[in-house]
Amino acid sequence: MACRTSFLKGVLIILNVLLSLLGVTLIALSIYELNSSTPGTFEHIAIVVQIFVGTFVVLTSFLGCFAAARDSLGLVWSFVICMLILLCLQVYIIAAAHSTDYVERSKSDFLAIWADQKANVQRISLIEQKYSCCGQSGAHDYILLGRGIPINCYKAFERQGNSLFSQGCLQAVQDHATDNVAIGLVIKWLLLLVELAALAAATHLGITVRNELRRERF
Repeated sequence: MACRTSFLKGVLIILNVLLSLLGVTLIALSIYELNSSTPGTFEHIAIVVQIFVGTFVVLTSFLGCFAAARDSLGLVWSFVICMLILLCLQVYIIAAAHSTDYVERSKSDFLAIWADQKANVQRISLIEQKYSCCGQSGAHDYILLGRGIPINCYKAFERQGNSLFSQGCLQAVQDHATDNVAIGLVIKWLLLLVELAALAAATHLGITVRNELRRERF
């Protein structure tokens, strides 16, 4: 029985280490995206939610490691409750991710920004440098508007012909959103699988510890 308890504790600690790593990865990616997202947009709200979930995952993983190390029945069941809450959040997030067209959302957000260029000069500049793009569909957009091509459309801000970004930002933003959706779904599904495994291990550990305590009383 002691060997089984030690084995379950080891498995739970390993799973929680994986959870913490996945949680930190989710937070890091979300913060990177947050710096370039527009406050109030759907993308911005989704990123904030991801940061919250990632933080909850990391804190819960610490609780799981501490519960396994201390061999505390109360801490183990507290971890189980946290995992159940986290699983509910994770299922909701995955369902929302599969039912939401993030690429179309990113397209709408960019078109809204481009429609009011005067108020979003800095924002457009950041997008052009981040995604190595120029204008909505290319540098010719600025020419059609009777404006010169801004320095933001050049690599390293060097106004040279071979440094001009050829891709339009609308396509670049959509391509970026497509990549983010794929990476985000992989991380979310990995989190869900590890969370299920951690919940099963913690529940089994809790039952095992409870049975040991009962035998000790008699």
